[in-house]
Amino acid sequence: MARTQYDLAILGGGSAGLTAARVATALGAHVLLIDKERLGGDCLNYGCVPSKSLLHVARVVQQAKTVMSLGLTPTNVDIDMAKVTEAIQGVIARVREAETIYTEGVTVRFGAVTFKSPTTLLLNGEEITTRNTIIATGSHPAIPAVAGLQDTGYLTNEDVFNLLALPRSLLIVGGGPIGVELGQAFARLGTQVTIIQGPERLLPKEDHEVSTTITQVLQHEGITIVTNARFIQATRSGTRKIATVQQGDALLTFEADELLLALGRHPNVEQLNLEAAGVQYDHKGIKVDDYLQTTTPHILAIGDVIGGYLFTHVAAYQAGIAAQNALLPVYKKKTDYRVIPWCTFTDPEAARIGITRSEAEQRYKDVREERFPWAEIDRAQAEHETLGFIKLILAGKKDEIVGAHIVGSHAGELLGELALAMQHHLTLSDIFNTVHAYPTLSTGLQQAAFEAYLTSKRAASNRRIVETVLKLRG
Repeated sequence: MARTQYDLAILGGGSAGLTAARVATALGAHVLLIDKERLGGDCLNYGCVPSKSLLHVARVVQQAKTVMSLGLTPTNVDIDMAKVTEAIQGVIARVREAETIYTEGVTVRFGAVTFKSPTTLLLNGEEITTRNTIIATGSHPAIPAVAGLQDTGYLTNEDVFNLLALPRSLLIVGGGPIGVELGQAFARLGTQVTIIQGPERLLPKEDHEVSTTITQVLQHEGITIVTNARFIQATRSGTRKIATVQQGDALLTFEADELLLALGRHPNVEQLNLEAAGVQYDHKGIKVDDYLQTTTPHILAIGDVIGGYLFTHVAAYQAGIAAQNALLPVYKKKTDYRVIPWCTFTDPEAARIGITRSEAEQRYKDVREERFPWAEIDRAQAEHETLGFIKLILAGKKDEIVGAHIVGSHAGELLGELALAMQHHLTLSDIFNTVHAYPTLSTGLQQAAFEAYLTSKRAASNRRIVETVLKLRG
């Protein structure tokens, strides 16, 4: 069998793998990138890109329905789901074309790959040797062991964007980011949507007020939300799909044209033969240290396959570190997850960075919260998008920003400034003393920082100094 030597082999051609390949090639390494069938991974083909494209279409439809408040004449919008799907696939194709830059100078291969040893891979029966390996095989939708589910049939994010007809009704099992984003999108397109959620509230990882606000928005738009409900059985009645859930002592049934599962992700570790490489893993993913090294140090792992933060931007961050650590071990760098932004792209968006107030109170002595209404941002008023708030979590005598929770139109766009401020331990005054373009939504962050400063101990101390000086002047 032919043997090929590489400095670095990367398993998985998603966002993590592509970024690692580009970084490693820039460092001068001979790189092999292997994917099962196509590049782009879950984010491009089934996740971030198609979902945001669908959300954009749904937002346009919603705007068309509500133009009367702007003095315009409303119009009926007919939804051609086949053309919507075609448009989404067009976006995917254009993004895929733009990503070809990531594979310049990289050897790209497709097929089933497994470890034969810590330094030898088997790809379509061919042995390939490599000095270092980065595992970036991603994750797949979690499918519960529910009676009748396989016979009933279901959708996941891997096939929902291929629908050629808009379902009249849709049951979504799972009220996390994927469930609420797709729920709102289909509801705005005209589908009757029911979301079944196991925990007591939607978006349970978010600040409680954020979760409550998004829930109220979805309910106002006609979405039925059932919480504290465990999915226990699926059946069919003709073409209709029926979900039975247990809510307390009661059994409830819900019927719809389609059933969508949005119950989280499982790491893609099957069939890699990680045992042959000495790489430890469990149901949550591959075990790595702070340097992203596995239990076999020259094999690293990044992205969804290691669990934790299942975000494309985190995977890309890890990719840069892993490529450098694999090729330049003398200058190894640790991962730092202190400042991780994330956003749920409902309308309005739910954006977050850092920790909640309750988490802060467990870590710091002095904790306070500053809440600023989204309606007080002039740009929000101008665009009739006034629902939401900015909530800053402040800790210590210097009012360090340790968390921020935002609901508002395009709220995710404010996370970049917050991430930079938190990463470099900037103060409230650093934000409100920075000139922001008016009128932009980012001025809301400046206003929130200013209001927080006015109620701070530092401002109180400055007032006392001014009062003393004024008294002395007589």
